[in-house]
Amino acid sequence: MSISRKWSAAAILGAAALMTGAAYADSNAPVPASIQADITKTQSDVQALHDSIVADANKIQSDVQSLTGSTDRATVVATLTADAKQLASDRQSGNQTIKADWAQLKTDWQAAHQANETKGQIVPLVKAMVSANLSLRADLQQAVQAARQAVQGLRQSLKQHRGQGMAGGGGLVPGAGPTTSG
Repeated sequence: MSISRKWSAAAILGAAALMTGAAYADSNAPVPASIQADITKTQSDVQALHDSIVADANKIQSDVQSLTGSTDRATVVATLTADAKQLASDRQSGNQTIKADWAQLKTDWQAAHQANETKGQIVPLVKAMVSANLSLRADLQQAVQAARQAVQGLRQSLKQHRGQGMAGGGGLVPGAGPTTSG
């Protein structure tokens, strides 16, 4: 299944989960606007993080494919280092945004509870959102894992070239640790 199909399926599942959660909510008690806005913003930010990370992982795979067979280690390292830094930056930025979203949701939920506005209709909406977010997270993790496997394949290719006279050095991706020549 292609990444775009997985994304579409996840988006449909997310929307269905939110609608299902809304159906379980107490129809006589409206969801406080602040809670609904928090849920919508969190879902949107999770989707943005997913899209960004999947795009970064796809770029890594694309770069690995274009660099396969290359004997220019400096180009390989520079390209994959830039890709890894972009992925890490997008991940950190997205996670910070989502943590802030959750903190806001928690604050608004507590305020609604103190004002006796919750009436049990918020929990199903939050559960539906979490379920949809977990689908997106699984898809994101799969894309990152595929990128890691592609980089590992390129490393093996470079090790073969190194054994045939190519100069050795550190690892290809920051944080991956140095490779050792044996």
